[in-house]
Order: sequence, then C-alpha cells, then structure tokens
Amino acid sequence: MVYRHFEVPLGERGLCFFDTETTRLDLKAEIIELGAVRAEPKEFKSLGEFEIKIKPEHIENAIPEALVINGYNEKDWQAAVSKEEGIKKFLEFVDNSILVANNLPFDWMWLQKAVEDLSLEPTYFYKGLDIFSLAWVVLGERPELPNLTLGQLANYFRVDQGHPHRALDDARTAYKVFLKLIGNE
Repeated sequence: MVYRHFEVPLGERGLCFFDTETTRLDLKAEIIELGAVRAEPKEFKSLGEFEIKIKPEHIENAIPEALVINGYNEKDWQAAVSKEEGIKKFLEFVDNSILVANNLPFDWMWLQKAVEDLSLEPTYFYKGLDIFSLAWVVLGERPELPNLTLGQLANYFRVDQGHPHRALDDARTAYKVFLKLIGNE
C-alpha cells in the first residue's frame, strides 16, 4: 500500500468528514454505507457531499441489531453498488484530503481494510483528524459529555443529527461539530 502523501502541501489539503456503517463491529464486518462531507482548507466551507450504499457480500454474517441501528433493509439497498465500485468512488471523492471522523480509528480501520482487500491505493492523506480527540482537548471533562460520542457532542452544541447511524448524516454531524469545536460557527 502506497500513500501519495507528498504530492499536495498540507495547507492545500481539504478535510473530508466521513462515516462508515457496517454489518457488525468485529473483523467479520462489511461496510454497507459510506458518507462524506468535503471541506476546503483554511475556512472549511463545504465543497460537497458523498453518499453510497454498498451491497454486502455476506449479509448472512450480519448482526441483526447492527442492521436495525444503521437502517439496512433490502429495498433501500436494491441499487447498492459492489464493494469495489463503492470504495473506488469514495477514493475519488476524498482524493488528496485529510480524513476526519468522530472516533476516527473505527471508521479508518474499516476503510483501510476495504482498500487493502481490493488491492487499491489510498488517495487520502496518511494522517487523519479525530473529533473525539479534539473535543477532549477543547471541552475537557464535562458531566454532560461522559464519552464524547458524536450524539453527545451534537446535543451539547445543538446540532441537528438528521438520522443518527446513517453515514451521510453522521458525516454532516461530524462536520458541524468540528466547526463548533474550532469556533468557526
């Protein structure tokens, strides 16, 4: 795996707030939905959004509770794309950006695994930004934020979450929370 991390200067890279939805939480999980909001560098204005549903290859291995939480149903996933097509389209959208997520290691892990499974090269910067870590530094310990989950942060900042555990809505929420954390909104 080769990262093209020196092609674009760091200050010229936009941020890409993203979220994954999976069929379970262990190593047998499959990504079934990706959502992202791309923002320009410096002022962080939104440049566009991305959403794609991915057809699971082994839905029989899914944990039913996970599917309920993220809203999976066969009807809504009829037009879903293959894992390869979905990941390739996502890589096009995030090209030369810095990935941002709340609890970044979780989403990064599933994305990285999918990229490796498909023998693709990452198009995103090899370092990312975790909103959880940023919130921990900015907000410290507050009783109303015991775990700094995306939902807790959204409630704290009065950010509309749309439909939690839907990839694009969670990416939008992460973007809005980030702007609040840096005092840009």
